[in-house]
Amino acid sequence: MSDKFVFDKTSPDADKYTEVDKFLQLTERFCKKGIGSIADKVVSKFGRKNHSKPMSALKRAVNIIGADGIEAVYDDLMHCTRVDRSDIYIGAVYLFRQGNFMCRLKDIKKCYVYNSDNTEDIAYFCYVDISDETCDETFELRSLSVLKVQRQLQFDEIRKLIGIGEQE
Repeated sequence: MSDKFVFDKTSPDADKYTEVDKFLQLTERFCKKGIGSIADKVVSKFGRKNHSKPMSALKRAVNIIGADGIEAVYDDLMHCTRVDRSDIYIGAVYLFRQGNFMCRLKDIKKCYVYNSDNTEDIAYFCYVDISDETCDETFELRSLSVLKVQRQLQFDEIRKLIGIGEQE
């Protein structure tokens, strides 16, 4: 357990850290043996300016939990709504992508449809631009239907849940 993304194993909130970690799979993806379990060690180990993009998911989670508290994050995760047929969960304050990342809803600056015709088939995705204390990034939330009406319904559902109005 010494390599877990648990800020303090002796904390009364250790189980909450463990649940958030299990959902986001931070330890599984980022923490190798010997890194330790104290948040400061995780931040100092991965919190460099030139960190790779995948590391920003870890740094963002550490920053959000450090600023907002594990109780707020855990409570929102336990009461969030799953976006139909996706791994996206949206709470009152946070957006979680299972096994991937989390962010504050207020930090989402733009939500849009991106079409990729780089493959043999045209594919559509819902993306969000996030700007917070960690960095500015673009994340893919989910793939969307190729059928225009269905794609628009899926996109509108996500926008409604994250509280963003009409955007293209």
